[in-house]
Amino acid sequence: MSQFVPVRDTTMVLRDGRTLGYAVSGDPDGRPLLLFHGSPSSRLFFPDPSETAAAGVRLVTVDRPGYGRSAPQPGRRIVDWPSDVEQLVDALGLQRFAVTAHSSGGPYALACAVRLPERVTRVGLVSCVVPLDEVPAAEASLDESERELVELCRRDPTEAAERIGRAASWLADDPDRFLSFPRPAPDQRLLEEPSLRAMFATSVRESVHRGLAGYVSDEVLERCSWGFLLAEVRRDVSLWHGHHDGYIPLAHAEAMAKLLPNCRTHFDPDQAHGLILARWPQILAHLGV
Repeated sequence: MSQFVPVRDTTMVLRDGRTLGYAVSGDPDGRPLLLFHGSPSSRLFFPDPSETAAAGVRLVTVDRPGYGRSAPQPGRRIVDWPSDVEQLVDALGLQRFAVTAHSSGGPYALACAVRLPERVTRVGLVSCVVPLDEVPAAEASLDESERELVELCRRDPTEAAERIGRAASWLADDPDRFLSFPRPAPDQRLLEEPSLRAMFATSVRESVHRGLAGYVSDEVLERCSWGFLLAEVRRDVSLWHGHHDGYIPLAHAEAMAKLLPNCRTHFDPDQAHGLILARWPQILAHLGV
């Protein structure tokens, strides 16, 4: 497996003066695909760049506000993200592009499909979170403390952010601890590969480079209404999910797929939350980029 080194790692300044961090890997002249990271993570999370290059794909990974090299955006909403993305692709000279997402990046990929329908060609969702208000089974499966947190996020997002920040203070102090958490066997095997583990560790460290603002806001926003309905996503969606995912149950992904008008599912009996790293060439092929 190759080293996980981007061919370009830089920033741009958005219209409102905020800095946006992004990286490019794979074939710098290839077909464009944007990847939105999970949480905690950053633009430095990306699958094997040699596989990306072999597929003729230019992969652009982007730090959401508050992560890595992207400045925080107080009061941000999920549906604000497409504006940042549009400014980025304009700067890169990309008229049309596909988007894919891992885990907590899912809402942001779907928001781009809804708000930029003339520019987004296809969407890939890999091991992604689901909207609790549209997937009742997901909310019903939460334990009492998590249900209380969801209610707080909806009622008082500022207090919810403060509570989440206090609980996650260890992440800013010791981000490497995140790699030590128990994981299903397929994910543990992935992390035994040295270059992949190094990429993952680097991405998590970079995610809290500016503190916890990005992580905390993601945690609040994904528990609230996303600002659009799944039925509004008219682009073709390729949804991937592992049977052994320890974060998002397969049944939740199945329920979300049924609410997306043009969704093709790929359920993998051998994979868990790291499916994007294990099945990257297949994902690229199904996205058609």
